[in-house]
Amino acid sequence: MISYNKFFIDNYHTYYKDIADKNLKAVQLISALGVIIGLPLSILSLFVEQFLKATEAYILLVVTSIILYLLSKTFLKTHKRLVPLAIYIVFAIIMATAIYMGTVTQPMMNAVTFFVFLVILPLFMIDIPIRMCIFMGFFCLIFCLTSRYVKIPYLASYDIVNAVIFYLLSIITSHQSNYLNLKQIMSNNILEIQRDTDKMTGLWNRGFCERKINTFLATQDSKGALLVVDVDNFKLVNDSNGHACGDKVLREVGAALKDSFRNSDIIGRLGGDEFLIFLPNCIDSEIIRHRVSHFLDIVSKIDTTSDEEIPHISASVGVSLFPEDGDNFKDLYKHADEALYLSKQSGKNQYAFYHLLA
Repeated sequence: MISYNKFFIDNYHTYYKDIADKNLKAVQLISALGVIIGLPLSILSLFVEQFLKATEAYILLVVTSIILYLLSKTFLKTHKRLVPLAIYIVFAIIMATAIYMGTVTQPMMNAVTFFVFLVILPLFMIDIPIRMCIFMGFFCLIFCLTSRYVKIPYLASYDIVNAVIFYLLSIITSHQSNYLNLKQIMSNNILEIQRDTDKMTGLWNRGFCERKINTFLATQDSKGALLVVDVDNFKLVNDSNGHACGDKVLREVGAALKDSFRNSDIIGRLGGDEFLIFLPNCIDSEIIRHRVSHFLDIVSKIDTTSDEEIPHISASVGVSLFPEDGDNFKDLYKHADEALYLSKQSGKNQYAFYHLLA
């Protein structure tokens, strides 16, 4: 259990965004079920004496579920760190209601509803195992103490034994469910990375870059710079030394881009010998010049020597700024490409800003 818990904690923070998205859907499902189940029971409790004692608990469940559902559609979407807390709050209300129904309202009967929730509820959530065990264990303890207080010794003993058994069952099933859900998220991430990654260079591919950039451009008060890079004399390298050498050049250019720009920048290969870099929240010309110059310096040192002399490898760069040079990806790319064309026409191995051309 300790090694499993460590495995889960290590990966929990790595894949937290995906876990939060899955938990958010669980919040919506649980809150919808809370309304669907709680509303008829609330109405039924007004007319059936057997349910009368739990009217307040049913109403609390319905009201909480409605509030939680509304929060899941608004506030929690932008504050996903609070999603686990929201789930534990609704779990607490459901478990408290189940304890009340299984003890206070039915002191002469064995509890059933509490044990069902004890096993089923953890399956809706992905969380750190030890935290979930402590949470469910706390309500098991409350249930046992309440049962011991309100029920006759025989029924109380029966409930306590069942509580221990179902608590252990809950630990096993929730751990297995957590493990399978986490493995699925990890597998999905691997597939997404493979889908979005350029196999030659290890950079992002065109589709991923365009999606990420469009998402960033849609955020309020955003700004940034789009750089389009083209490797000079690349066709001649392929013709002189073959595709193996050309592939090596592309990989080294990709490595040079990673070395020259931030981890937070979007770096990708568009295809052939064309690359793209987007710098979020960076429109300072001096910073851009410094990074591009560093990149060009690294590229100029790429070794393509062989038995015969071939042209020198270099790169040309075109730069467009958001929002000055365009308010969408299509316009930014078009203008950066125009700046790139000018840098090539001016002798290659240099860069040009679109806003200085306009």
